Amino acid sequence: MSVASPVVLLAQESPAASPEFEAPLLTLDEAVSLALSDNRSLKNSALEVLKSDELLAIARSKRLPHFHFDVLAGSLLQPFDFTFPAGSFGSYPGTGPIPGTDAKITTPAQFTTVATAALDQPLTQLRKINLGIDLNELGSEIAHEELRATRQKVTAEVRSMYFDLVAAQTAIEAAREAWTTLIEVQRVTTEHEGQQAVLHADALEVDARLAKSTYELSAAENRLATQQERLNDLLGRDLTTRFRVEPIPEHDATGFTLESARQRALDSRPEIRQAQLKERQAETDRQLAKAEYIPDLSFSVRYLGFDNFEVLPRNVETAGLYLSWEPFDWGRRRHRVTEKSQAVDQARNGTQQTLSEVAIEVGMKYRRWSEAGLLVPAARTEYEAAKEQLRVMADRYREEAALLKDLLQSQARTTEAEFQYQQALSTYWGAMADLRRVMGEE
Repeated sequence: MSVASPVVLLAQESPAASPEFEAPLLTLDEAVSLALSDNRSLKNSALEVLKSDELLAIARSKRLPHFHFDVLAGSLLQPFDFTFPAGSFGSYPGTGPIPGTDAKITTPAQFTTVATAALDQPLTQLRKINLGIDLNELGSEIAHEELRATRQKVTAEVRSMYFDLVAAQTAIEAAREAWTTLIEVQRVTTEHEGQQAVLHADALEVDARLAKSTYELSAAENRLATQQERLNDLLGRDLTTRFRVEPIPEHDATGFTLESARQRALDSRPEIRQAQLKERQAETDRQLAKAEYIPDLSFSVRYLGFDNFEVLPRNVETAGLYLSWEPFDWGRRRHRVTEKSQAVDQARNGTQQTLSEVAIEVGMKYRRWSEAGLLVPAARTEYEAAKEQLRVMADRYREEAALLKDLLQSQARTTEAEFQYQQALSTYWGAMADLRRVMGEE
């Protein structure tokens, strides 16, 4: 609601109806759906999933043959000489040794090229490559679970903020109702003052209460505007988008027990799934460390090309098996396996710790929700009683059968009871949103 110009005592006009109550209705389901499609942090989490998928595709490509091609083109820094001793090609009757004397063939310092090409198909390395693929697959699954966790977090934030908006919107309605009541009290008090039935000080107190009520109405509207901007930001849309929220029913008919809530959390919480995946990741990493003991053996096809060299062949092709192995590593591989084994133990401990933390968190949120549910009917009854008392007191005041101070006290109690009731509702539904989040719901 928007408040009219600053209060003018003894001559109040009713504030215009708030444009927020004429704005399009945004339901809770619509808000959650918008957030899941447009929230910026959620989009970044989705991009992380796509990045992990690309890393997995890179890891899988390492199983295929590797191609290498290199060319070195330049000038020799000094002549390239070959010497063939006399008779190095044999000695024959009638001709003698070939060559007859030492023969020196020189490639001058000139422009030359050396080209190399290779095709290597990993063989024994496939064990390590496949383990690396397993690691990337687990990393991709962890990224998917992180995305799911972000979805749950955003959903819970939307629900909590939506319930706060409902409370703020209701607070404005209550503030307007209190403002309207004080307008009527001011009118009656002015009449009574003219009849000398009340003191001028009483009339001034009513004016002061009305001025304060006008301020509280304006402050409530400002808080609502700020909360709407925050929700719009969470939904990933323009901050100035106008909307209103729908009232909250008093109680959720969904029945939960602590045991069922914990079981749903064990089945759905992404943190548990992530911890289990990290445990598998640590075990795969240990197997990869053990695979370092396996020599690298590849099927290899090689090509060497020499251009502008004397004596050297222009093309050389070979095919066969290429072995690479480091027999002595001074215990490096053994220490790496030991370190990875310790990481496995850490991951197992982390899984158990996560299970315990989730169970504790669900228990805490469940109890808070149960407590909040008990507070709602008590707050509602208190509000209804205060509201009825205010109605009776207002009628009596009009008939000059009640004092002004009693009416003002009754009005203040009603406003406070209304606030407490709406806070109880907001707390209850906020607790429900937290409980659903810790159970792994979206």
